[in-house]
Amino acid sequence: MLISFSVSNWKSIRDEATLSMMAGREDRFRERLPYFNKLDVRILPITAIYGANASGKSVLISAMEFAKRFILFGTELEAPIGIKPFLLDDESFTKPSSFVFAISIQDEVYEYSFTLSQAKVLRESLNRVLKTTTQTVFERTQGKNKPEISIHKVPKEHKKELNLLASLSVRENQLFLTSIIYLGYNYFQNIYDWFKYKLMIITPDMYYRPILDLAKEENKQLYSNLLEALDTGIVDLTLSHEVVSGKEAQELRELFREELQGAKILMIESARNDRRVIELSQDSVVVKSLTPKHLAKNSKLVDFSFSMESDGTNRLLDILPAFVLLSTQQDYTVIIDELDRSLHTKLTKTLLEFYLYNCNPDSRNQLIFTTHDVMLMDQNLLRRDEFYIIERDYGGASSLFCISQYKDIRYDHDIRKSYLQGNLGGIPSVSTSELCNTL
Repeated sequence: MLISFSVSNWKSIRDEATLSMMAGREDRFRERLPYFNKLDVRILPITAIYGANASGKSVLISAMEFAKRFILFGTELEAPIGIKPFLLDDESFTKPSSFVFAISIQDEVYEYSFTLSQAKVLRESLNRVLKTTTQTVFERTQGKNKPEISIHKVPKEHKKELNLLASLSVRENQLFLTSIIYLGYNYFQNIYDWFKYKLMIITPDMYYRPILDLAKEENKQLYSNLLEALDTGIVDLTLSHEVVSGKEAQELRELFREELQGAKILMIESARNDRRVIELSQDSVVVKSLTPKHLAKNSKLVDFSFSMESDGTNRLLDILPAFVLLSTQQDYTVIIDELDRSLHTKLTKTLLEFYLYNCNPDSRNQLIFTTHDVMLMDQNLLRRDEFYIIERDYGGASSLFCISQYKDIRYDHDIRKSYLQGNLGGIPSVSTSELCNTL
């Protein structure tokens, strides 16, 4: 689970912004909060982030996405790291960007942080967090000519190998954690795997490919029931497989020859409204196609294409596998940017209630999302500490804060009204009369 994430000097976030998932003292919905006995804390299973357009909501998500990608894939030799600092003052433009994750893996808590310039990893550290203390596992600084890495609290059987790896030439533009995973040493595999498999980020401009894998025969009835219950008009989904051969298969292999080298299988996504995945391997080319079916008056099933479906239905298909995952499996943190995009507010609320129904002190899933839907700003749905607001000041810098910081907001307070009146910040600074006077 994600316990907290902090970032500084990334796009519009100039000063450090922290999203904390640690629950406050209030008792509301306490029965659904995951409990960590080792730290004696409760972690929030859900968080909603509000803010005006261009306030920084997507910036926060993009920081997580960048950090995840950098951990998993690193950079090419001598390539720039690609940080995106705050541009609206001269000082920030030349400063590094910092990222800090506090995460729980099988109830063990780790803090992993790194600071980056465009060319180098300036600092990197991994700490194990205990109830009363913090143990440093390793720390890395930038020496005069090369990175300097110190190994601290690790088991004796691993310390010798880690010290040896630390003494090797670690690239200045690559994380130590990433480097040793690439070298095949798996002591930090659980950290790497959390970012790879357990942290899922869904943005508005991507579709969530698992719908193709989950709509298999064994899940066909589940998805058909869900889509029908969500009033999409779709009563069935079929997933077809076509083996492509001959000239067409050869052309596909040639087109992606470089990417396929060394890979057992390469998956290529088609256009969003097509919902196809092409699986290329050395031996075969398989095209998986997903087809929605509607019920006609004569009770016959009619095939539709996804280009015929509404934008809301397509968006629902982007995110629905995440809700199924959160309701059937454990230890996933799902982050959705613009959850409510093209969805009716009642539909969005129903999806949230569907997820929250399965949350309890023993569950280990999380859902973090950004939204403009003020109808979800309801204390009968979420706790005060599960609402965050991000706003941009007159200098263009974004700041993030939790609604629970306002001491005068009680559990029975209409926070939606306060928000729309501008008392909580995070709304557009616009005026109809000023807009009309521009003509």
